[in-house]
Amino acid sequence: MNEQARTISDRTTAVDGASPGVNAALLIVLGTLVLTALLYWQTSIEIVDFWQDTARRRYTHGWAVLAVTIWLIWRDRQALRAIPLAPPLGGWVVLALGSLAWLVATNAGLLVPTMLVLPMLVLAAVWAAGGPRLALHVAFPVLYLYFALPIWDAIDLPLQWLTTVVSLWAVGLVGIPATTDGFVIHIPAGWFEIASSCNGLHFFIVALAIAAVHGQIDRARWPVRLLLLAFAGGLALFTNWLRVFIVIVAGHLTDMQHFLIQVDHYYFGWVLFAFALVAYIFLAPRGARSDGRARDATSPPPAKRRGPGLSAVVLTAAALAAGPVWSLVNGGSQLVKVLPPVVDGWQGPSGITSDWHPVFAQADEEWQVEYRSEASGVVALYVAAYGRQHQGKELRGHGNSVTGTDRVLHAVAREWRSGGTAVPVTEWQTISAAGHRRLVWSFFAIDGRPSRVGLRDQLEYGLHALGHAPTAAVIALASECQLDCEDARATLETLPHSFLPELLALLEPRATP
Repeated sequence: MNEQARTISDRTTAVDGASPGVNAALLIVLGTLVLTALLYWQTSIEIVDFWQDTARRRYTHGWAVLAVTIWLIWRDRQALRAIPLAPPLGGWVVLALGSLAWLVATNAGLLVPTMLVLPMLVLAAVWAAGGPRLALHVAFPVLYLYFALPIWDAIDLPLQWLTTVVSLWAVGLVGIPATTDGFVIHIPAGWFEIASSCNGLHFFIVALAIAAVHGQIDRARWPVRLLLLAFAGGLALFTNWLRVFIVIVAGHLTDMQHFLIQVDHYYFGWVLFAFALVAYIFLAPRGARSDGRARDATSPPPAKRRGPGLSAVVLTAAALAAGPVWSLVNGGSQLVKVLPPVVDGWQGPSGITSDWHPVFAQADEEWQVEYRSEASGVVALYVAAYGRQHQGKELRGHGNSVTGTDRVLHAVAREWRSGGTAVPVTEWQTISAAGHRRLVWSFFAIDGRPSRVGLRDQLEYGLHALGHAPTAAVIALASECQLDCEDARATLETLPHSFLPELLALLEPRATP
């Protein structure tokens, strides 16, 4: 009897003895979150911009997801204290490679991959500093951040299609004649576009996030968690379909004059979603909890525990900083100020008189000129070059456009042959606000080499930029359409064969004087 009492006492002392002092595991996890956000500040800012995008309003719940992540970690702080910290040998090497992968994606202008890699870097850093058991324990709260990242855009189009089909079926069920043209539903009173912002993706993400944290708090078994996710996701989609159906019926009954048509139907959807959450609370599947929490609470910590060690923490922090530090010390191409080329048989280059104004933000080198020929007409030339790219300063950045404010009528890929050089160009037919129709040829160049800058080209650029960033440029030619755009195409094709090589030579890498 005394031996049993002594055993219970020893266990109680062991558990209580873990309470005083520094909770190293908790500091590693929270410290990694903060350090990652600071080191990768460019990506952090991009994520915050997504969360504050009131136009799309798709990830505005991001701050709530971050708060839940931190709360889940803090909630398990005593369980974290009991985890033996055992950093893997050389774990910092894997982390450093992951950090450099982020830098490659950043240099390549791949915005979404740079966002999606951050939670994995956090988890890898926790693993490198604290060991696999610690990383496994905090995997759920860290990976929960993906509910606030644009990985869900992959199902945007399927949900848009599904919402259109269901809405068309529902309005037909109540006797409203309706047809579809793509994602547009036509009824006698007017038409409704099922835009991507109307496909219910935001409701779907929030519902899954709620169901996921519900299952985690209850420590539910995985079959129950999957049922929770399926029930919440289905309820969210049904709520959005109901919203669209009500809006269409309101438009039909009021000849498109209802409040939901004229003023707002976005917040009406959230009112319906609030009722759906009430239904979820009362109808969500219940299931037995797993025994994981009970085991964490009653099992004593191991007799022998070794801390992470200062060297493991320092190496982990250094590895986590590898990509950001490399980006600071590695300079880009030094662009030398050059003048537009002189074209044989053409007057110019001269100042631009056209209302065609391409937009490429923060280009290191940018100019736009015109060339005139009495026999052929007028050609406008635009060049924008980047010696170094980063988020917000990208050749293929959001908002950049060779057509500027023109409305695009038609676009097609074609090949422009100039001498022995074959250039893949995109041909745009556009019209300006003033009614000027024009033909635009555009293509990209990497270190003076024509390129379509597809995904493979972007990744190659990102890898090369680890050593020395290549010069990335866009080149665009435009000519006004007179009777039709055949005359403009003929004008562009009459440029001398020597023009293209000379132009590309200006964009080749060169040493600064």
